[in-house]
Amino acid sequence: MQTIQPIQLENASEATKRLVVSASADSGLPSNMIKSMAQSPSVLEGYLQFSRALKGGKLDQEEREQIALAVAQTNLCEYSLAFHTARAKKLGLTNDHILESREGRAADTKVDAALRFAKDLVAENGDCSPAELQHAGFTDREIVEIVALVALNIFENYFNMVVKTDIDLPKVGLKLKVA
Repeated sequence: MQTIQPIQLENASEATKRLVVSASADSGLPSNMIKSMAQSPSVLEGYLQFSRALKGGKLDQEEREQIALAVAQTNLCEYSLAFHTARAKKLGLTNDHILESREGRAADTKVDAALRFAKDLVAENGDCSPAELQHAGFTDREIVEIVALVALNIFENYFNMVVKTDIDLPKVGLKLKVA
């Protein structure tokens, strides 16, 4: 059961309503995550500003979603896995690409390095190395953006895990392979 309830838009301030509507521009409907985060308009605004700033970076949408999937899987966050799987599918990533991303790997060597770095950073196993990313062809700017994407997604994961956000998207499950 969700621990912090989504706001009721009819009871929200005009500023909060605008934030929720702008956050929902892609899908048309506000997600349970966005409506729950809107309990603190300043938190929602910060999340949206950080997310939008990273959209203007050097990494493309597919790379950003693949990193989000690797982070969500590492953190075992069901809501974020469902959310980013749906977004990845909209971008045209195949089920195989999505599964590989969740595992922290990719056929493309550059993306593979980014996903392994993100996964290692979250798992805090000490294996993440900017040198490996540089060797794979990432610039310092892109490396900084990867770290920022990991941080943004960790916040999103922790938020959803604490709130126990009701999943309002197709569920994908935490298991990577059928036993």
